[in-house]
Amino acid sequence: PGTGKTMLARRLPGLLPPLSRDEALDVTQAFSVAGLLQPEAPLVTTRPFRAPHHSTSVAGLVGGGRIPQPGEVSLANHGVLFLDELLEFSRAACEALRQPLEDGEVTIVRAAGSARFPARFTLVAAANPCPCGYLGDLRRACRCNPADLYRYARRLSGPLLDRIDLYVQAERVTAEELASSLTGESTAAVQARVCRARAIQQARGAGNAQLRAAELLHLCRPTASARRTLAAAVDRLGLTARGFHRSLRVARTIADLAGDDLVDDNHVREALSMRFVPLSPIDRSGAA
Repeated sequence: PGTGKTMLARRLPGLLPPLSRDEALDVTQAFSVAGLLQPEAPLVTTRPFRAPHHSTSVAGLVGGGRIPQPGEVSLANHGVLFLDELLEFSRAACEALRQPLEDGEVTIVRAAGSARFPARFTLVAAANPCPCGYLGDLRRACRCNPADLYRYARRLSGPLLDRIDLYVQAERVTAEELASSLTGESTAAVQARVCRARAIQQARGAGNAQLRAAELLHLCRPTASARRTLAAAVDRLGLTARGFHRSLRVARTIADLAGDDLVDDNHVREALSMRFVPLSPIDRSGAA
């Protein structure tokens, strides 16, 4: 259900390290320009969580207007941008995400000049596997025909999908699981592990997401076996150059979370296992 996805997404800012003072100032500036700063809270001290509706315009999502204003991607700077029902957003809005996801900023050009807004956020998106929502469900049959599935999947372009690092298929929760009293790790425990990994990255000079392509092989330190696995993914799975670099960053993060100095084959395989869409309507429909 949509409320469940939103609840899960809202927990993510709490797993991230606390805002540094510089980050807090960045967030506060964006909120101030947008007129969202509250008088009783002149400094934003928590990581932002933004969840715009799928009817949001391109300008509302990435910024714009006669006098350029920051959009949701900039209001989510240093925080989380959650797009529920991603495939219901307009294609133009989705494509507009490509620049901020790649560059960490948005440039808005007008006749009188241009404006740049920071947009270094964590994108979290959720979508049904097909229009009716039951593709791959073991209990209910999908009602979509191949043409419906093809059109649905085509709403997202390959270049945008290539900028998303992790794909997770969420299975239906059973009644037994809903009634279970078992609990997982606490938010504090996970945040502590994330903070340790972030400290390792900062000791190398920058967070893994900020590493330039030229620095990756030197700073990520993949073993010979890890390099062979990545090379095989390029040759056999069609991994793009962007996908290669992003997979290596994810593998480096997995190694950091485990406290491992080198990126080994297991880290790369885990990163690659989450790189590709687990349930593709095009592949399942046979309409491609």
